[in-house]
Amino acid sequence: MTSSGPMPVRPKYVGQAVKRREDARLLRGQGNYVADIKRRGTLHMALLRAPVAHAEITSIDVQAARNAAGVVDIMTAADLTGVGHLPCIDVYPDTKPASHPVLAEGRVRYVGQPVAAVVARSAQEAAAAAGMITVAYSSLPPLTDIDTAIADNAPLLYPEFGSNVVNTVPQDVGDVETALATADRVYRESFRIHRYGPMPMETRGVLAYVDSVSQRLVLYTSTQFPHLVRQFLAGVIGHPESKIRVVAPDVGGGFGGKCEFYPEEVLAPLFALRLNKPIRWIESRAEHMVASSQAREQRHDVELAVTLDGEITAMTVESWTNNGAAFCTLATTPASISSAMTRGPYRIPNYRARAHTVVTNKTPLAVYRGAGHPQGALVMERMIDIIAADLGVDRLELRLRNMITADELPYDRGTDIVLAGHVEYDSGDYPAVLERAAVMIGYSGREEAQGEALTRGKRLGIGLCCFVEETSIGPYEAATVKVDASGKVTLLTGSSPHGQGHVTTFSQLVADELEIPIDDITVLYGDTDVITDGVGTFASRSAAIGGAAARGAAEVVKAKAMRIAAHMLEADVNDLEWQAGGAQMKGMPQARVGLGAISQASTPWNPPLPDGIEFNLAATHNHQVPGIAFANAAHAATVEVDAETGEVEIVDYVVVHDCGRVINPLLVEGQVIGGVAQGVGGTMFEELVYNSDGAPQSLTFNDYLLPTVSDMPWVRTDHMESPSPMNPYGFKGAGEGGASGAPGALVNAISDALAPLGVSLRSDGPWTPENVIAEILHARSSRA
Repeated sequence: MTSSGPMPVRPKYVGQAVKRREDARLLRGQGNYVADIKRRGTLHMALLRAPVAHAEITSIDVQAARNAAGVVDIMTAADLTGVGHLPCIDVYPDTKPASHPVLAEGRVRYVGQPVAAVVARSAQEAAAAAGMITVAYSSLPPLTDIDTAIADNAPLLYPEFGSNVVNTVPQDVGDVETALATADRVYRESFRIHRYGPMPMETRGVLAYVDSVSQRLVLYTSTQFPHLVRQFLAGVIGHPESKIRVVAPDVGGGFGGKCEFYPEEVLAPLFALRLNKPIRWIESRAEHMVASSQAREQRHDVELAVTLDGEITAMTVESWTNNGAAFCTLATTPASISSAMTRGPYRIPNYRARAHTVVTNKTPLAVYRGAGHPQGALVMERMIDIIAADLGVDRLELRLRNMITADELPYDRGTDIVLAGHVEYDSGDYPAVLERAAVMIGYSGREEAQGEALTRGKRLGIGLCCFVEETSIGPYEAATVKVDASGKVTLLTGSSPHGQGHVTTFSQLVADELEIPIDDITVLYGDTDVITDGVGTFASRSAAIGGAAARGAAEVVKAKAMRIAAHMLEADVNDLEWQAGGAQMKGMPQARVGLGAISQASTPWNPPLPDGIEFNLAATHNHQVPGIAFANAAHAATVEVDAETGEVEIVDYVVVHDCGRVINPLLVEGQVIGGVAQGVGGTMFEELVYNSDGAPQSLTFNDYLLPTVSDMPWVRTDHMESPSPMNPYGFKGAGEGGASGAPGALVNAISDALAPLGVSLRSDGPWTPENVIAEILHARSSRA
């Protein structure tokens, strides 16, 4: 029970660049993804998907498929009596319910929509049989673009709604009309955001079976939120949650595309219950390009009221989001976020937004890293540059004139975000972040650098992009900390990782709270039987909420350990202090009990504990948030453009990011750089193209260009820390800031480079050489 001397003081882990604990097994090929999981007697599922964008289904004949080799079962919508549609959790009270059926019910609305499902002995036999199903379609007019869908007399995807606009998010702050009427100048522009989406290395996959012992339904799925999948599945098929176990094993990237609940996560369990056999489905890349959620596509019409000295007094935004054919789990969130957050770090006291969600015959749209922030930031930051050029004011100076300062925080923006709540900026120093980024990118030497580039036949531009982003949204996250008899700790978390580094960061938090070596901690997650409650990993929430829950549970365990130690030492708890993983008498370090000894004393096999203390050294903590924690960043990019070929080279890139108190700077840097890579991809290369019939043209990576390491600049980062009051530890989120600022910074940089040629961009890209040349030629013809 006692030791002969004081324990050495161990350095703190939080704030240190601790190497990722989870990487060794992944680098050795020891990951365990859905496709790696085998069950004896597994059958394989394949889906027949709609080959046309819009049509009535007049008949389905499955007989030939039923007679095909290896076929065990087939389902169409007629077999799904009592099965509901897929849930959408971010609808508004007046939203028109464009819900997604598990299998098409009488009409198909996009290429790739599931029409029938086949189960066979092998994946090849299932796919072959699906191709034998005969479906008669009666064609309907397809709608693919926003302008056509909102036009008068446009064909209706859902005739019962009377409109293709199915949701409108309003935001109203101040007196916009008076500000516009009294402005020295009013600027009006229209911007278009193109369609691209998450492309994780691992496609989606499911494995469902009925456990032979418990007779419970078990679903392994590549998802970002296993606990919500359990809830959704129970609701859709009418099966008790207590009879369902959901497991997210290793997940090879999500980025929002796996923050959805899909038809395959219903169909495989239904077949498993019906056949009492394991059912497996692994998405092909071609399926991913048409059946997994897509992102970004919007149109924004904006106007800004400005004084002659550059103060922006009012802003209006009317936007339309091309939501595709039906609602995903998170359908209106991108429109809601972009409408609430477009103003970014700028005051703009009078504001009105109307964000419309429009249905078309494209694959459904949902959240993707940033989820509305990249669109809003691009629009705002392009407008700042346009106004600065017209007024003859430096772009950096115009930003600083309109920025909210640290002394003005907290700052109520008067807007709201669906699911997240009211927007009130909590902490930060936006001008300092911007000024630091400007210094790092060499903004003051821009003209000299442009002159030097011209001697090499290149046009150089520098682009800035500032934004504030909501992170750490609730409602809660759960964690349990358990200490065994050896003093080793197990952490159970409801936050389910897919590359973020939860094992490392959560271990840092618990290790610091209990003052134990980080390697003494085991982290378990992703299984609704391991931890019964949880929300999941999305919206930059894991560290600030899941991490806070983990540390909160460790705090409770430590407090309980102190009381048990006081009992063991026959002392008052106020006479003890916690040091290096144990309790000791103040001023008498030789009177000490370690964590393992305390855990041993807490079991039912030992003498009774003090009144009010339960057996076993463990605690569960549900961390609930009082509001949103807002991170912020400034991106700065330097590009060189060859005006003859249209080629754009990113020669320098800087991000100054503030995500509150940093747990692990190495992991934050990785998150920021990874986000920038996706922002570069979306701005420079990626696009999901449809023809006028609604047929997708981007079906493989031959048709959908992703950035490679040779396309990426060396991204330099710096971090500022403004602790958030929204949790006890000052954390904010860091997962999306790299993606949110890249489009605005790059588009502003390209516009700056080509401004002498009369080019001023009104789109986020993709800025391929062909598209850059088209802008140059358009500017040349306009001048002529």
